[in-house]
Amino acid sequence: MTYNNEPRDLSGKQEIRDMDNLQRERFELLSAYLDGELTAHERKQVQHWLDNDREVHQHYVKLLKLRQGIQTLPVPTVAQSATEMADQVFIRLNQYRVRRLVAWGGTAIAALFIGAVSGVLSPNHPTTQLANSSPSQAAPETLMVALNAPPVKIPKAAIAVPEKSFESPATEVNN
Repeated sequence: MTYNNEPRDLSGKQEIRDMDNLQRERFELLSAYLDGELTAHERKQVQHWLDNDREVHQHYVKLLKLRQGIQTLPVPTVAQSATEMADQVFIRLNQYRVRRLVAWGGTAIAALFIGAVSGVLSPNHPTTQLANSSPSQAAPETLMVALNAPPVKIPKAAIAVPEKSFESPATEVNN
């Protein structure tokens, strides 16, 4: 990889993508430089950036501090086996599932209760209407079924009379 610090004449989105790629590549090279994983040529290139580019040098200092901070973090001691830890994870997962199920169940019961109460107390509810209506108002309706003849007379459709057979226009004019 070779980089030069000459300004490039790019425009619009392509310039942003190219700059992002350039920054990503520089970041990867800086990280590899800290880990000692570069070739001699790449090390020279990174050293040139560190000497001449202030922004690259600032990124390098941040990466160096981050690396040192990670190395000084205390390592947690594991006092339990992997199976015990897995059992604890599954116990917590089951507790979470139960809590979620109880919450959804409670919500469903509350919704059913509200629906039942609002349905019974509604003025348009069928039981309320039956209780408020008098027997004289509810007259039985008669149902008529026509089995052999329709209850309404159905008019007959007009029958189309076939026209004369098609003849040539000259013969029709002579008649």
